[in-house]
Amino acid sequence: MTEPLDRRTILLLAAVSALGSLAIHMFVPAMPAVARDLAASAGTVQLSISLYLFGLGGGQLAAGPIADAIGRRPVLFAGIVIFVAGSVVAALAPEVEMLLFARLVQAAGAAAAMIAARALVSDLSPRKDAPANLAALASAVLLSPTIAPTIGGALVSLTGWRFVFVVLALTGMTAGAVATRLVPHQPALGARPHVIRSYIRLARNSRFCGYVAGNSMASGALFLFLAASPFLLIGQYHLSPAQTGLCYASIAGSAIIGTFLVRRLRGRDAFRIGLAAVAIGGAIMLAVALLGGVGPIALIGPMLVVGLGCGLASPTGLAGAMHAEEGIAATASSLAGAIQMITSAGVTAALGGISSGPIPLAAAIFAAGLMAVFLAPREQTIS
Repeated sequence: MTEPLDRRTILLLAAVSALGSLAIHMFVPAMPAVARDLAASAGTVQLSISLYLFGLGGGQLAAGPIADAIGRRPVLFAGIVIFVAGSVVAALAPEVEMLLFARLVQAAGAAAAMIAARALVSDLSPRKDAPANLAALASAVLLSPTIAPTIGGALVSLTGWRFVFVVLALTGMTAGAVATRLVPHQPALGARPHVIRSYIRLARNSRFCGYVAGNSMASGALFLFLAASPFLLIGQYHLSPAQTGLCYASIAGSAIIGTFLVRRLRGRDAFRIGLAAVAIGGAIMLAVALLGGVGPIALIGPMLVVGLGCGLASPTGLAGAMHAEEGIAATASSLAGAIQMITSAGVTAALGGISSGPIPLAAAIFAAGLMAVFLAPREQTIS
């Protein structure tokens, strides 16, 4: 049984959970520089996003059942160590293939740390408070995208893209050092994880599937933009990496606003309203593009609506999925997160050519938002 978490520990868990987000958003402004430095195509560098998402998904599949079986603390620390190791390898990568491998390792570590942190917060939250508490965690995590792209862009401009990974490694090491003091010790549970049996239970649960499907398509819309937009904003619209970082920070800020609104809405309402906002944002972007609108505002304006929707939907969808079946919250979180990340990775990999123009990108985001609304569960599960 875990000890109660104080506010400092919850803030630390938010920081640990944010490692995975930091590694995405600090790197995005560096992608064109990586392509030039390693003589790689834009499509190949975009794979660093897709593979990272695959790593997040696969890492969560492994970490969730282990966290349910042996406790949260060992999984948390193992994840931090793996994340730091991947960051170091990425900083030293002499070619793009090594960078892609390092991103997989980095993502696996971030996934384990994130699952353990979520499970610790969920363990100590009454069900009725779970959406709001996870939203508080999500809002803290989302602070990283408000500053990470700006920091990443500044690092690329001043010191080069490799120093982005140096900073990520140092951040992980700092979080691990603080966690040794603040994260409570747990006795080993000694239970077998029964992974397949748990996955079957979840796969048969229509509410779990609905929440996961809706969340997956909403996050897919966001990651589509992250994978394709640097080559539009920097390559075609000639923004600097630092300016591009500010664009991403504004989107993350709208997502934070969405998490703050969760407390004012019931779980299911916030989820479905959020998914609708994702679809509406995509529709606005597509309409503007079809009418000839070009430039950063034509992309970022509609994405503020998409970001708001993701901020509403993500914590409520996660809470609904984690409480769809009793007694396997970490496993449910891991499977939900894995499906979400793998879906996003598959979408970004399949549509790797959308960097060629805003219309294909807008159409893909709109389609993802519509599918999210269609797949969302109809019944209430969070009370």
